[in-house]
Amino acid sequence: MQEFNSISILSCGWLGESLSLNLLGKGFKVKGATTNLDKKERLLKHGIEAYQLRFEDLNEDMKSFLNSDILVLNLTIKDIELYRQFLPVLEKSPIKKLILVSSTGVYKNSAKPVDENSDLSESPWVEIENLLKDNANYQTTVLRFSGLFGGNRKPGNFLSGKKVKNADAPVNLIHRDDCIKIINEIIVQNMWNEVFSCTADTHPSKKEFYSKAADVIGVERPIFDEEEGSHSSFKLITNDKLKRRLNYEFIHPDLMKALELL
Repeated sequence: MQEFNSISILSCGWLGESLSLNLLGKGFKVKGATTNLDKKERLLKHGIEAYQLRFEDLNEDMKSFLNSDILVLNLTIKDIELYRQFLPVLEKSPIKKLILVSSTGVYKNSAKPVDENSDLSESPWVEIENLLKDNANYQTTVLRFSGLFGGNRKPGNFLSGKKVKNADAPVNLIHRDDCIKIINEIIVQNMWNEVFSCTADTHPSKKEFYSKAADVIGVERPIFDEEEGSHSSFKLITNDKLKRRLNYEFIHPDLMKALELL
């Protein structure tokens, strides 16, 4: 029997909609928030309790939406003031567990492999993480996802025809399927008050990966600056903690092989 039965997902975009359908299929009561009326109607048809909400809508609908056991906060918004305004409403809600979808962009560039203990950058996500975690009203797990792909988000389109530096720098990406599976595992294993870097096992070079990615979907390859030799944006994210603590096995561990499935 599941300890937690109800989950609210803010918001149901490219990742959140797929996550909501997945969790619904696992027997959870799912509430989904979106700013899009058509999306709301689509969620309702699938059996999700859908809300048309903006993050700043701190009204009765938001209070109703937050009447759940778990909140998945899955936003691209980086305005810290909006999170500060949201926090008192969250604290007064029944939410006991929070999954914060963050980014490996919080890490500074480094010539050494980067893990959860590595130096952090001045990314807005660092401030957002610090604001939301370590709060006595709920327990938080932070998932720092690398670049996301899967479904209609095809890496071949990311850099097609663009001039790209650091051709030999490693790629840090994760498939949406694994993002969803990781969130499931956090809930099932009750893995709270943790921070995880979430990225695939392999790190091909930009040139190798994005050239093949373009070829797979038949678009123009990026133009790589072969003369530009610095690795100013270099960092290689490791996933050792994720695999160790969750005993996690990736659905798409190899990025080059994952391209063949798109």
